[in-house]
Amino acid sequence: MRPALQALLPSLARTPEELIASNGATSTLEGLGTLVGPLVAGVLVSLMDVGLAFAAGALAFLVAAVLMAGVKVEGRIRVTAAAGESTVRLLLGGFRAVARRPKPRLVIGLVLAQTFVRGCINVLIVVAAFRVLDAGAGAVGYMTAAIGVGGLIGAVGAVTLEPRRLAKTFGFALVFWGLPIVLLAPWPELAVALVALAVVGAANSVEDVAMFTLIQRIVPDELLTRVLGVLWGLAMGGVALGSVAAPALVSTIGPRAAFVAVGAILPLLTLLTWRRLVEIDRSAAPATELALIAGEPMFAPLPLAAKEHMAAALVPVAVAAGEILITAGDTGDRFYIVDEGEFEISAGGLQARAHEGDHFGEIALLRDIARTATVTAVVDSKVWALDRDDFLAAVTGHPGVRAAGEALVEERLASHALS
Repeated sequence: MRPALQALLPSLARTPEELIASNGATSTLEGLGTLVGPLVAGVLVSLMDVGLAFAAGALAFLVAAVLMAGVKVEGRIRVTAAAGESTVRLLLGGFRAVARRPKPRLVIGLVLAQTFVRGCINVLIVVAAFRVLDAGAGAVGYMTAAIGVGGLIGAVGAVTLEPRRLAKTFGFALVFWGLPIVLLAPWPELAVALVALAVVGAANSVEDVAMFTLIQRIVPDELLTRVLGVLWGLAMGGVALGSVAAPALVSTIGPRAAFVAVGAILPLLTLLTWRRLVEIDRSAAPATELALIAGEPMFAPLPLAAKEHMAAALVPVAVAAGEILITAGDTGDRFYIVDEGEFEISAGGLQARAHEGDHFGEIALLRDIARTATVTAVVDSKVWALDRDDFLAAVTGHPGVRAAGEALVEERLASHALS
């Protein structure tokens, strides 16, 4: 369920900020559900019947399914599995997609390390309660609750993350996943443990939001569900491995040294991979091109996934003064947005000028006809070009954008002013 949800969100959000907020809201609601769900179940079981608790859970799933049935995704680039492709082949395809792409491979590798540490912590909390803090069984509940409280606080704060610094934020969150654990060795006090684990919980929420948003933005849309499936599978395996490794580690080097060893894993890995994380921030999304697409009113209704696909496909084209960019009667192959300079547009004896931020070329693409105007650079200029297939994939797949494009075409054809 989680891979499907996280693969769906980029097609519903329209801006990077909306995507971050959506992931943050998901994390917050999940944390609340984890706290409230057992409480409600406990009340139902104590006051009524255990069967009622199961019925309430089933009803909650039914309501969620009904609500999800009303969600409609427009403009998503849909890629389906080849006919007869087995589940095993789909799964192997997800692993191949991760193995062949350095950026997702790095992020998922760090997540695997983080889940290993999480599995260790599940065991070390119990060890701390009985062998380090001498606080008894009650301390296990307090420390687990501290992680939950910190997680809720972190999830609320995560909705304000900066889209251009997600990989760095992910790295910082991993550091704060580990350092508080190290502090439990020299300061074996319950109060210190509660604060440290609250920090871990907050870091975990920030890490989750930053990581999932990164994956959603650096993995191609057609591979996203598979890659997320691999991520969740490896994450569960990491927790299991950590839970098995922690007792052996405690018995080998002792509980306090185990806290240091486990807590140092993520800060050290972050230090070793920091430059590569910084590079992900630099190249995850073309900020200039994305802002250009987002600034076009015709593309405003598009979800973020479609906008980023278009932004990544934009090609800069320099046009010298006097050079003809489009000739009337030619086949339409590109859509253009003026970056700088000035163009003269001649159609049916009428003339118009296009400047920075203006666009042209959509009529031939949307109507599948020859160019209706000639476009000539007045001065040395620069445009951003989007190939026909990329333009049509985004525009024709979204009813709102298609309607806006058709309205613009009708207006321009009526005036015979633009191509």
